[in-house]
Amino acid sequence: MFIEFTVTNYRSILSPQKLSMVASNYEKDALGQNKFQPTQDESFSLLRSVVLYGANASGKSTFIQALQFVKNQVINSQKESQAGEAIEVLPFKLTKKSILEDSEFELVFIEQGVRYQYGFCCNANRFTEEWLIAYPNGRAQKWFHRVYDSNNSIDTYKFSSTFLGGRQRQITATQTRSNALYLSTAVQFNNAQLMPVFNWFKNKLRVVSSSHLLSDSYTKRMCEDEEEKLRIIQFMNSADLNIADIQLKKEVFSTQLLPKILSEEIKNQVSHELSGKELTTLRYIHQLTDEAGTIEFEENEESDGTRTLFTLAGPWLDVIKNERVLVVDELDSSLHPLLVHYLIKALHMSKSHAQLIFTTHDSTLLSQKLLRRDQVWFTEKDEKNSTKLFPLSDFSPRENEAIEKGYLVGRYGGIPFLKDLDFYG
Repeated sequence: MFIEFTVTNYRSILSPQKLSMVASNYEKDALGQNKFQPTQDESFSLLRSVVLYGANASGKSTFIQALQFVKNQVINSQKESQAGEAIEVLPFKLTKKSILEDSEFELVFIEQGVRYQYGFCCNANRFTEEWLIAYPNGRAQKWFHRVYDSNNSIDTYKFSSTFLGGRQRQITATQTRSNALYLSTAVQFNNAQLMPVFNWFKNKLRVVSSSHLLSDSYTKRMCEDEEEKLRIIQFMNSADLNIADIQLKKEVFSTQLLPKILSEEIKNQVSHELSGKELTTLRYIHQLTDEAGTIEFEENEESDGTRTLFTLAGPWLDVIKNERVLVVDELDSSLHPLLVHYLIKALHMSKSHAQLIFTTHDSTLLSQKLLRRDQVWFTEKDEKNSTKLFPLSDFSPRENEAIEKGYLVGRYGGIPFLKDLDFYG
């Protein structure tokens, strides 16, 4: 479960910016289903979803990129990077000071009933600090703290008595490269105590840079199971798509399967890459409207919205079922606003501890009948051209205030400032 994320000096972000999914306490809470209590030991509630609005280039996507960067470093820094390789981190480049300073990231989350606070600092050459604090039974335990001693050019470590492992802890430290995380390295050495933290990043945090980049292969694999296929059909029909069945057809690749409009050069290239491979094609079965019976639609005969919803259906149901955190940039790509409303409501009403963080330009979501005021966040640039992040709740909007109208006229910020242009020269 995602609690909060803080990022400093990364891409368009200069000063520390925090995204929190901790729900505010309202006297009137008509949208109680939009939040949940994470564990019996925690006194706060968490939001099921959060949306980020802002002008183009205001920094919405930077938060998505920052989360993806943290996840990649945790999962891959030890096993995929080589000694001496640069860390692909980009500091804020519009001040001379920030270019020379480290980027910093910290995540607070809950896994298997325990709250964790994990973070690190780094530059292109090395990780300069790393820490992990656990809260079993609600009490803080700083399991480890790694700091780079620039005077002696070594990493120094401090381990608490609650962090098990004895001598192995220090052995792991000596095996941790300058461009790798201690967390990532310790898991490679089978540290069981850190495995829940690592697995949260690996299995629970799902980051998608754009819904356009999602492949439908996951949903297709789910459809190979009849029970899962039924869930997907029911999910799509709840959006009023009227699908009677979904059929998968597997066949060995042939150039006959390629669109006729492709050039011979492209066909030859694709044929070289896919020759001999088995492909799965999809057929949508619809009910005839004038008499009994059904008719088959090929994928390219369906609308972009139907195909996008099918692509999202598998991951969406998986996130809800397995209580993952889904982070999506541009969720509304190729989807009608009402379908986006439907997806969000499905998550809110699921009673799952799944969570959603997404960016959008779709202002129709700004209804206090769909989202609470603390679920809506804005990004905009300040006088230094750096990203600032703030929630709608900072403005204390009235209960029946027209949020969409207020946003579009600039009452809350997060919109572009357009200069007058002479179109006719």
